[in-house]
Amino acid sequence: MLRCNKTRILVALLAGLVGPAASAFGGDGPTKSKFPAPVVKHLQRIYDEKHARFRFRADYPGGPAQWQKDFRPALRKVIGLDRIAETNRQHTPRVKLGPPKDIGKYTRLRGTIETEPHVRIPFWLLRPKGKGPFPLAVLPHGHDAIGHDTTAGVTHNEAHRKRIAEGGRDVAVQAVGRGFLAIAPATRGLAVDGVPDAYRRHKGSTCLSHAVHCMLAGRTAIGERVWDMHCILDWALRRDDVDRRRVLMMGNSGGGMVTVYAAACDTRITVAVPSCSFSRLVADDGRIYHCDCNLVPGILAFGELYDVAGLIAPRYLLAVNGRKDRLHSVADIRYASARVAAIYRAAGCPERFASVLGDAGHRFYPELMWPFVTKATGASPP
Repeated sequence: MLRCNKTRILVALLAGLVGPAASAFGGDGPTKSKFPAPVVKHLQRIYDEKHARFRFRADYPGGPAQWQKDFRPALRKVIGLDRIAETNRQHTPRVKLGPPKDIGKYTRLRGTIETEPHVRIPFWLLRPKGKGPFPLAVLPHGHDAIGHDTTAGVTHNEAHRKRIAEGGRDVAVQAVGRGFLAIAPATRGLAVDGVPDAYRRHKGSTCLSHAVHCMLAGRTAIGERVWDMHCILDWALRRDDVDRRRVLMMGNSGGGMVTVYAAACDTRITVAVPSCSFSRLVADDGRIYHCDCNLVPGILAFGELYDVAGLIAPRYLLAVNGRKDRLHSVADIRYASARVAAIYRAAGCPERFASVLGDAGHRFYPELMWPFVTKATGASPP
């Protein structure tokens, strides 16, 4: 059954956060489209929700549970996840771990996991002192060549240290301080392990070069990143010191997109917190919000990002955005949040979804994120 019993976790949508869609950036006022009117009309016609096979509606035959049962396998296919799984049937991911370093209240070690032949994803593992079992946090990063170092608080210089501190970016350190066994993996295509733009065909962009190479093989960059998270979960959830009932995934920007798609596809993730990434895929005037490497060819024929996020119900979902984030529209964040809230209401557990706005830009908001996570998982405050 998709319906869930209400719990004592009463985290609601912030007052006034949901509302009609519009194009607004860093505030609530409308902005003028940069596209000619005929282009806007054309895009509105081809992106019309009536073309989306799995857009959620209250009268879907069989209700929310059947909608998820139908949509999830279709989503796996369109992001290329099934194709990736098929090409790796004979592959067993291998993990190599380095020696642990005592950091005081926790230990930290470097590891790699070979999620596909010739694909080795580096990660940091931060483990609390003690026996466990501990709740698990998997924390993919966004566009940052040293992103897993940033997440794990492994600083390269003073400027890097300040950037981490100012954006609350060391979420693995924050997680281990709250009793989580935290894994900070490199995100494929967003770090040094992607397909580089060696021939300068993509304006020097590794992430776009990587995405194009994926598409040629019937894959997507999102699908590969979800596959990597799936392999990490396979390994981590076999550990004796991990509590399989409490699994958090959290990421900012591109890491937030990985979080949404991974949690939609993998029901072992019990709490998902996408940061500065949840909105609509495309605005009413055709503006695309996310980096090209996050796009899935044909996805709007199936549903919007809020439909994908609806597959996370009845598990916990917190969408965090920055009011001054120039990459996303506040009005469209509100619209998308309202659509997800409707799915959670239909699933019988509206209190398990929340959408909140921080007062700054494109960063993490620990003061907004961790209270939700702590209540959802029962993890210890620092």
